[in-house]
Amino acid sequence: MKVHVVYAHPLKTSLAARLHETVVTNLTAAGHEVDDLDLYADGFNPVLSPEGRSDYHEVPKNRELVDDYVSRLQACEALVLCHPVWNFGWPAILKGYFDRVFLPEVSFVFQKNRLGPGLTNIRRLTSVTTYGSKRWRAMVLGDAPRKNGTRFLRAVCHPRVRVDYHALYNIDRVGQAEIDGFIDRVGRKMREY
Repeated sequence: MKVHVVYAHPLKTSLAARLHETVVTNLTAAGHEVDDLDLYADGFNPVLSPEGRSDYHEVPKNRELVDDYVSRLQACEALVLCHPVWNFGWPAILKGYFDRVFLPEVSFVFQKNRLGPGLTNIRRLTSVTTYGSKRWRAMVLGDAPRKNGTRFLRAVCHPRVRVDYHALYNIDRVGQAEIDGFIDRVGRKMREY
């Protein structure tokens, strides 16, 4: 299976970096073709410019500045997001990726006066993430990252997309054994992918 991994964290020494490495290593070991995109290392510009917003509905002009990212997304069968949760949301660079790459006629299409999914090539969708907050606090606040990773993204993928969400909560207060256990579980899930 061709798996597109999108990673968003600036530090190479972070827990997110360890999880990213675990994801890529285990998917590759399982025989998948991995297209790994590190948004920071790639220098992705998350800012939607005035020109980009003006051209947003102008297909195919809207793709000109992000065509490589769109092509990579459209070529995959599975998408794995690997990122931390910051301020109960996606990191700004990842949010900017969605704002700039999930365009009309890419992530959604117009069909008989209604919107339909545009990324029907994606049949598997996974998030691997960490939270500084406890799970109950995230739930009280609506856990927007979980909803975005399991509902919003599901709506733009294949109608029968399989969705997995792997989250470690309260990372600043859990012990090393729990962190190592989470990394091991993520590795196992990627090998079983």
